Amino acid sequence: MVRFKRSIYLSVMFSLLTMLSIVLAQAAVDIFTLKRLSAGSTGFERQWVEGAALLGDVAYAAEAFRMDEVEGALALGQPGRNAAAAAATLRRRNVNDDERLYKNLMAANRHGGLAAFDAAWARYMADDAAWRRGPGNGQALPGGRLDTDYAKVSQAITAQVDVHEAAGLRRAAAEARMARGAIRLNIAAALLSVVLAAVTLAAAKHFVLAPLRAIARAMTRLAAGARDIAMPGRNRHDEIGEMATACEVFRLNVLALDRAHEAARQAEEQAQLLARHDALTGLPNRRVFSADLEAAVARAQKGQASYALLLIDLDDFKKVNDIQGHQAGDLVLCAVARRLEAAVRKQDTLARLGGDEFAIITQGGPDFYEHQDQTRRFAARLLGLIRHPIEMGETKAEIGASIGICLFQAGAGDVTSLLRAADIAMYRAKQSGRFTFRFFEQSMDDEMRAREALERDVARAITDGSIKPHYQPLVDIGRGRIRGFEALARWTHPTRGAVPPDEFIPIIEQLGLTGELSSAILRQACRDARNWPDDICVAVNISPFELKDEDFPVRITKILQEEGLAPNRLEVEITESALVSDLPAAKAILNALQANGVTISLDDFGTGYSSLYHLRELKFDKVKIDRSFVQAMRGNAESEKIIDAILGLTCSLHLPTVAEGIEDLPTLRMLTAKGCELGQGYYFGKAIPAEAVDALLARGVEAAPAA
Repeated sequence: MVRFKRSIYLSVMFSLLTMLSIVLAQAAVDIFTLKRLSAGSTGFERQWVEGAALLGDVAYAAEAFRMDEVEGALALGQPGRNAAAAAATLRRRNVNDDERLYKNLMAANRHGGLAAFDAAWARYMADDAAWRRGPGNGQALPGGRLDTDYAKVSQAITAQVDVHEAAGLRRAAAEARMARGAIRLNIAAALLSVVLAAVTLAAAKHFVLAPLRAIARAMTRLAAGARDIAMPGRNRHDEIGEMATACEVFRLNVLALDRAHEAARQAEEQAQLLARHDALTGLPNRRVFSADLEAAVARAQKGQASYALLLIDLDDFKKVNDIQGHQAGDLVLCAVARRLEAAVRKQDTLARLGGDEFAIITQGGPDFYEHQDQTRRFAARLLGLIRHPIEMGETKAEIGASIGICLFQAGAGDVTSLLRAADIAMYRAKQSGRFTFRFFEQSMDDEMRAREALERDVARAITDGSIKPHYQPLVDIGRGRIRGFEALARWTHPTRGAVPPDEFIPIIEQLGLTGELSSAILRQACRDARNWPDDICVAVNISPFELKDEDFPVRITKILQEEGLAPNRLEVEITESALVSDLPAAKAILNALQANGVTISLDDFGTGYSSLYHLRELKFDKVKIDRSFVQAMRGNAESEKIIDAILGLTCSLHLPTVAEGIEDLPTLRMLTAKGCELGQGYYFGKAIPAEAVDALLARGVEAAPAA
């Protein structure tokens, strides 16, 4: 079934056009009637007034003619009679002229004829003519024939005046009726317009105003917060229906907006929750912890209580991630979080700071030492809880923790200094063998600051070249002559003096500056060796980090070219521990170096994880026996057997062998007897600066062979 859309606009326009049509029709009728009445009135007035005047003129002229006729009849002489006749002739002409004018004026009016007058006037004129031709007699005098004729003429004109007046009255009555009809028509049109206007207003009130008022009330309720409202008028097929539908869409949009706002509010609350809590463990995060620590410091400054800050760092957690995967690591973190939650009190703050690091703030009593003892027992209990194996399906994870503790009360420092103190104590716990806790002491901070100062000095020393290579001789034992030098990093601090390598090398590795130091030592060693005899080589050590850099061979080749040293005069020493992490990458780098003519030595042989495997996989040019075996050889039969085995193996593989750590003549003689070719150690000389090497080579001094 097709539904035709109704239009309020068209309905209103139709009503207005209808009323306008009525008004226009009424106006047209009025104009027509008024024009007709005006034209009729004008013609009527002209005919009636002028006709009456002409009839009066005819009556007057006829009467004057009769008077002239009487005067002629009474005249005594001919002149008098002639004058009266002339005047009568003029009056007769006036009667004829006025009669003619009246007839012309009333030609269209059937009431405008003068037949009776014409007949009476014609008999009168005939008798008058007969009178004037005959002898004078009394016919013209009153009572005579002519007087009788005139009376008939006067009666005829009087009758015509009555007819004329009656016709005028009838015409006026007709125009009055027409005017009354126009008035009635106007009244009917006005009543029809009023009725139509009333019907239109009633329809507008029922079909427009009432629905609009209902929609307005619904929208007011909607604005007040009501959402479960029924929007009226949606079933209509006109503008009100369109408005109601639009308002319903608006209501639905408002409802959707409310839902979106509620979802946004919940999302904001969730975001606030996530912003304050760790997503993995659900514990408060660093942000909350920092705020709580600031509040605790403020209360401590007022002397209200003492507090303990515990930083907990898990030990052996990296093994769980590396071996069992990050999912297992997440399970461990959650398990540790639950155990810590069970151990702390409600008034304490427990947070995860990130990674495998947790923090706890505990409040103690006014007695500082009692609080310290309580914290000691609490930390020991935490270590026990953490070390308990964590079940993960068919496997278990066993980890520990190192805890740094900082106690503070009135007069304590700020948040930053307290965190630093707890971190230093935790670092000291790890240095102490881990799985333990340490309270912060000022000496720890002093040592840490000294180390930080040393780290800055080390970084500066690499930048300005203060760390320089010193050279330890590499001697041909059989011939007793120097075959080369091993470049060893040495650093003389401006205030500390000589800093041992085992003190600054770990710092360089920790700072990630190994590559910069190696490049600087290598470049200087190449520059120094360039002035040595061509058969003297220089050996440099490379770190495990550089064996992961595929650009390392290119960097070494570039340094050799820039410094002008032949590649066959450079030896690169690599320890077995450097090969463990990524043997294929190390193999590719060493092969590239050998392809460029650089000699590769396996340093500290015998101390690695799989020495024979490395000898098979990597084509080394030289092997160096670790100093621990050489120095223990004289008093340890097992060490001597290990050296014998190494020398036998390298001899069968045709690999030159260097014995490190030769410090006395008996050790040298034993190695010589076993067939060791090359030696290195304090017996031949300690590491010396480049100037001393130049002087040594200039003197031609050779190392003394073993007797």
